[in-house]
Amino acid sequence: MSKLHVSKFGQASNAPALVLLHGWGSSSKIWQPCLTELGKEFQLWCVDLPGHGESHDIVWDESVQQGLELLANALPPRCLLVGWSLGGLLAQLYTKQYMQRVQGLMLVASTPKFVASNDWPHAMSLSTFQQFVKQYDTSPQETLKHFIGLQILHGRSLKKIMRELEQASSVLALDKIRWGLEWLLKIDLREAFVLNDLPIVLFHGENDQVSSVQAAEQTAEIWEHAQLCKMPQAGHVPFLSHSERFVDQVKIMLVQAEKQD
Repeated sequence: MSKLHVSKFGQASNAPALVLLHGWGSSSKIWQPCLTELGKEFQLWCVDLPGHGESHDIVWDESVQQGLELLANALPPRCLLVGWSLGGLLAQLYTKQYMQRVQGLMLVASTPKFVASNDWPHAMSLSTFQQFVKQYDTSPQETLKHFIGLQILHGRSLKKIMRELEQASSVLALDKIRWGLEWLLKIDLREAFVLNDLPIVLFHGENDQVSSVQAAEQTAEIWEHAQLCKMPQAGHVPFLSHSERFVDQVKIMLVQAEKQD
C-alpha cells in the first residue's frame, strides 16, 4: 500500500497539530491562502487524498478500511482535524475509527450524509447526484470545470476564489478520483457523534449550492453539542471567502479541545 503525500507548514513539532483534508477534485493546495495565519499557531499537515494532487499515483483498493489505514499512517498521533466537503466525510470516518487521536473536528461545507433520503431531505437529491456522476463518466474534465463554478455560486470574491480552485484542481488522474463520488453516495454517518462530547464545529456557507446550509442545520439538531457557524454570502468554499472567520473558528476549537484535555 502506498503512502499519502503530506505537506507540512507552520510551527515546530511541539505546536498543536492541525490536519487539513481537501474536497473532491481538489488538492492540498486549496489551503494555501490560509496557511500563513494558521501557521502562526499550528503545525500544519496538508494531505493530498488518494488520487488527488501529489497522491495521484497511489495504489489502493478504494475501500473505506484501506482509506482509513492510509490516513492513520500519514497523520500525527494527536491532532485537530479539519475536513472540507469530501475531506469532511473522511474526517468523520477517521474520527469515528480513531477517536483517541482527534482533539477536535471541524466540518467545512460537509455533513454526515451527502445525498438526500426521505429522512434527510435537505441534501443533494439522488437524481441530481446520479446525473452529475453520469456527466463525469462521459466528460470528466468538463464536469470538473462545471463543479468548480458551482462551488462559488452566490458567494463573494468570485474571480479570486475561482482562480484558487482552478490552481488546486486535480487533473492528472481523473479516473483515480471517482472513488470519492461512490463514497459520497453511500456513506451515512449521522449516528456517529450523537452521544459524544468531542468539540465539533460545522462551518458552512449560507448560499452553498453543493451541500445546503439546511443540511448543516439538520446535522446540528442531531449532534446537539456541535457548533454551527453560518457564513453569509458564502458558497461551498467558506474558508476562502471568509478566511478570517475560518481561522478564528479553528483557534476557538483549539481552546475548547485544550479545556477537555
